[in-house]
Order: sequence, then structure tokens, then C-alpha cells
Amino acid sequence: MSKPHRLLSDLAAIERQLNQLFENPLRNEEQMRAAWSPAVDIYETPTQFVLTAEVPGVNSSEIDIKVVDHNLILRGERRWERDAQSQTELFHRLESSYGKFERTFNLSERIDVGNISAEISRGVLTVVLPKREPKARKIKVETKDE
Repeated sequence: MSKPHRLLSDLAAIERQLNQLFENPLRNEEQMRAAWSPAVDIYETPTQFVLTAEVPGVNSSEIDIKVVDHNLILRGERRWERDAQSQTELFHRLESSYGKFERTFNLSERIDVGNISAEISRGVLTVVLPKREPKARKIKVETKDE
């Protein structure tokens, strides 16, 4: 293929791709709602472990936290709410992720499961996992005469 024909062919392919993009930028709303997983940081202090998760746009009512078999399970959903005005808007780029998420974290035996607390502020979920006080147990040494 000659250079001018190849150039025309490449330009035609690019034009087709652009037309597809702008004709229907949200071809499949389910693609936009692909599974996502919030970014999580976990750190330790002398008295507790702290887990923070980035959950912008997620209400506390859409977050479920459970402890099952020494695992902390964090579930939720980030919804894309379209109002009447947005139904007519034509999006050219939509990079935010939406949909359900679930994260599971193995808990240390040192966690005081009964006192775990959580709060959400400015799109960041903070889960505080207090450490149990180590319980010292004195072991009696018995004398056995033979």
C-alpha cells in the first residue's frame, strides 16, 4: 500500500473510532458501573489498628461492616444518581467508578472485636480496631514427689 493510501486508511480508522465515541459515549452503562474497590490504608498505634478507606459519594447507610471468623468485611455501594437534567447530558468522559464493593481483612487475635467503631467524614471511612489488653496469667508450678 502506498504512503498516501495508508495515511488515508489510518485517518478513516481514527474517524470511525471518534464517531463511535461521540455517538454513544455511554454505550453500556454497566461498563461504567464496573466493580471497584476503595483504596485502603491500615496503620497501627500502641493501642489500636486504624483502617481508612476512600469512599467518596458513599453514604453511611450504604456501608456495611461485619466481623466474621476473625475477618473484617467491608461492603458498600457507590451509586450513580442521574436526575432529569443529566438524562439529556452527553458525557464525553466518565472516569469515576460506581457499583458495589467488598473488601475483607484478616484480624489479629489482639483485636477487641466488641469495641470496633467506624465513622465517615469527607469521603473517608475510618474504622478503629482497638487492641485487647494482654491478659497475664500466672501458672502455678506444682511439686510432684515420686
